Amino acid sequence: MRRFAGLLITVPALLLAALVLFANPARAFEKQVMEDVAVEKGETVEEVSTAWGDVLVEGEVEEYVRTGLGDIEIEGPVGGDVQTGSGDVHINALVEGDVKVGSGNVYLGPEARVEGDVSCSGGRLESHPSAIVIGAERAGLSPEFGGEDSGAFTDAAGWALMTLVLAAVAVLATVAVPRPLRAATRSLELSPGRSLVLGLGSVPAAIILSILLAITGVGLVLLFLLWPAYLALVFFGLFVTAYFLGRKVVLATGRYRAGDALAAAVGAVLVAAAYQIPIFGGLVFAALALIGAGAAFLALLSRQGPGVPRPTYASYEDYLKDRRDA
Repeated sequence: MRRFAGLLITVPALLLAALVLFANPARAFEKQVMEDVAVEKGETVEEVSTAWGDVLVEGEVEEYVRTGLGDIEIEGPVGGDVQTGSGDVHINALVEGDVKVGSGNVYLGPEARVEGDVSCSGGRLESHPSAIVIGAERAGLSPEFGGEDSGAFTDAAGWALMTLVLAAVAVLATVAVPRPLRAATRSLELSPGRSLVLGLGSVPAAIILSILLAITGVGLVLLFLLWPAYLALVFFGLFVTAYFLGRKVVLATGRYRAGDALAAAVGAVLVAAAYQIPIFGGLVFAALALIGAGAAFLALLSRQGPGVPRPTYASYEDYLKDRRDA
């Protein structure tokens, strides 16, 4: 369950951290917005925050330490909370507040002393025998930190739940938005390279645009609309790729008249399986979502004018047949 919980927490946590930082641009740019942050030995700062980057604390932080997406290493005292949306946290010093991790692990060294709670929704806790935690300790959905068997069980249950959710939403997409789904799939079929370039390029483009909007001040209102819209596009792209892969499998097995729902469900299982690839599973999962988002954007750009007739197809099989006959 830890991996699925981390998947659900990572993106919202990153978005929330970015919005909090951008809501106060002058304070955010006093540190770093999209880069690593380091507090050197002998240095004392009020707080540390970055939307996208690692944090190293060797000096002293009077209040909190936060990063939306990155690892945190604490070797000096922290007076408040330590929080990351996605990343590992290493603590070997005093933390007077809570330690909150969305998708990642928590490692407590021999000099670690946490006076608040320690929670990691999508990871595990590894604690040195000399480490001290005054508050509660929570990892995943289990209040107890069991052995390897319990971890394997929660991982399997998490993958099964993630697969069911992805399959359900993918099937729903074939019913709710069949035409955009098929149009984006055709774009992915015709131009997989361009779809991948557009998808990957959308990430730095969204970040740069967010920074520009935050600097202007007036653009903060648009910032609250930009990221939800972009995340919706990325999630839609995930189902575009799932539908594309599912159609390939269904057609390869000779089930030409199988419904779109079956293809979407099969594709969702394949996408969920890709997430389980050791080490690179998260990157592959993200790449699948981005290439689908790029295909959706490409389909939008490729729409012809109202005066040009556009062919329509009753099913994806009809489109492939027409393409083979052309």
